[in-house]
Amino acid sequence: MGTLRGDVHLTGERRRPPPRQLPTPPATFVRRSESTAMVSDALARARTHRRNGLIVLTGVAGVGKTALATHFLHDHAELSADGALFVDLRGFSEGRVTDPYEALEVLLVSLGVEPGTVPADLAARAAMWRSVTDRTRIALLLDDAFSAAQVRSLLPGGEKSTVIVTSRIHLAGLRIDGAEIITVPPLDSAQGVELLTRLSGRPPATSQEEAAIGHIVDLCAGLPVAVCTVAIGESAHRWRSWNRVERRLRDTSARLGRLADTGERIGLEVSVRGAFDLSYRNLDPAQARLYRRLSWHPGPDLTSRIASYVTGDPVSACEGLLEDLAHHHLLTEYRDGRYGFHDLLHLHAREKAAEEETPRAFSEGVGRLLEMFGDLSVAADALLRPYAVAPPALEEAPFSTPAEATEWLHDERRNLAALAELALTREHPRQALRLVEGLWSLFLHHGQASLYLRAVTPAITGARELGETRALGRLLNKRALVYGHLGRVDDAMADLADSERIWTAAGDLERVAQTRQRRGILAFRNRRFDEALVHLQDALEVDEQTGIEHNKAITLMMLGRAHLAAGSPVRAQTHLERALPLLSGDPYNAARVRIALGSVLVARSMPGRARREAEAGLEVMRARGSSSGEGKAWEVLGEVAEYEGDLTRARSAYERASALLVDGDPARQRVEQRLEGLG
Repeated sequence: MGTLRGDVHLTGERRRPPPRQLPTPPATFVRRSESTAMVSDALARARTHRRNGLIVLTGVAGVGKTALATHFLHDHAELSADGALFVDLRGFSEGRVTDPYEALEVLLVSLGVEPGTVPADLAARAAMWRSVTDRTRIALLLDDAFSAAQVRSLLPGGEKSTVIVTSRIHLAGLRIDGAEIITVPPLDSAQGVELLTRLSGRPPATSQEEAAIGHIVDLCAGLPVAVCTVAIGESAHRWRSWNRVERRLRDTSARLGRLADTGERIGLEVSVRGAFDLSYRNLDPAQARLYRRLSWHPGPDLTSRIASYVTGDPVSACEGLLEDLAHHHLLTEYRDGRYGFHDLLHLHAREKAAEEETPRAFSEGVGRLLEMFGDLSVAADALLRPYAVAPPALEEAPFSTPAEATEWLHDERRNLAALAELALTREHPRQALRLVEGLWSLFLHHGQASLYLRAVTPAITGARELGETRALGRLLNKRALVYGHLGRVDDAMADLADSERIWTAAGDLERVAQTRQRRGILAFRNRRFDEALVHLQDALEVDEQTGIEHNKAITLMMLGRAHLAAGSPVRAQTHLERALPLLSGDPYNAARVRIALGSVLVARSMPGRARREAEAGLEVMRARGSSSGEGKAWEVLGEVAEYEGDLTRARSAYERASALLVDGDPARQRVEQRLEGLG
């Protein structure tokens, strides 16, 4: 005969051992200490507030939410003294989603309620469930939930139970019920390597294989379902090197297919592609369309503006859709308004776009993306270099000041570089030229050298394809400066030589002189003084023809410095003294000449005049806030003091110079050597 709890009739079977329904945890589970600690802390907070623990584990498909929940509950058996229950809610599975009405009957019977006494009404069943569990300590795993409403009816009563919900959706609505939501991240590199080697039974044989395994985990986006697929698939091929496996997965066009084929071949219940497909099917048409089309963007960062360009929809509408995709864990919002794909999800979205989008839609979406980003790049450059660029007419630019333009360029720098590459492959070479414009300002002011090289290379190819020789010459000059900045002197010299041929053929003597000057400066900075003298003398000859005094003055200044470095102070003085009157309207470069002239005059045993020139240069540099210029002026003043035998004053000047000059500056290296020489 049964017993009564309130108005609930329990069968005698309730006296049997409590139910233990949790799935067996995977044998190869990799401990995820950070996520586990977050679950423990959330439960502790719930107990402090005298309520049941309610935790939602959310994350992308295949990230290991169920495995984490199962392991946690098995490891903490004290949470389920009166029963460990499991319900597969089938929110993202094939077939029908589990109805809470049916789930409640199963749960009630599991805890000893006689089947014939379970109410027919959902609300009444939920009330009975709360009554039965009011004083119990149960652990309930609600797996693969689709909505907060689906979960809410299944929440137990009392304050001693633990409920863990897993879902691919954020389920923020459950916060009203006291839920703490924990996003389960992909495996980190060490965890992924541990899982791959343990499950495959194949530890790396060499350091190269060890590196390959780490890259395989990256190619699997750290998703346990993908790592397990590779591990099990390769466990039967002990002779196959991990390097070969990594090479096969590196092919982005085939990676998702290889993982899916392997999963089917080894009998995995859900493949990587299949898991993503189930998430995709739960999107509404607008969400699914945006998910597909975002894959057309080659860059790593996604915004509502990019979404608007690929869809043609208003930015305001795209903001909500991006939030929806992040809610479904198909995108990750890593900063306010900026999103990204997991690598495998990007491949999945690309597959869906290839299956469901038309060539015309692709062409129009990519065309808008390239054109609009080209406009914005040119507009940002115009704000930062108004003396060089005419601003385009834009109705809605996300910036209006130089500071805002710089911030936009910094945020979009990787997108701009990726789009420049895309422009060339999609036969939009003119857009490649426009996209790179803003990145030049970013290099000049923030030193983004490698990024600029990535973007300028397709732009140079595009200029050649279009026959835009003047644009090609300018881009070669710019790339040469970046090469020089990176210490790739021979590459820089080759670009400058190509550029000079273009300007010579065009009869543009001003640019011929500028290019020769740059070749000389580059050679000088790399201590190739004889080569520097040749290029600078050639530049001076053309400067004499053009009559452009400022260019001529800079060439003369560099010739003076090169002659001094080559051991010819008399020639150096001649060139520097010719340069000085040509720079009356340019106090900064005039100060540079005076400082260089100071060194020359010391070498020619004229310390008094050398000091005056250096002090005049120092005053200008200090007024301009140029620490580098100040440091070089103090270096000359140290040379003067050392020549005069005042070693105390020399040491003081050199120490001031060293403090002002940055690491890596050749002038600082000279100063340090001079200090050592003083003993």
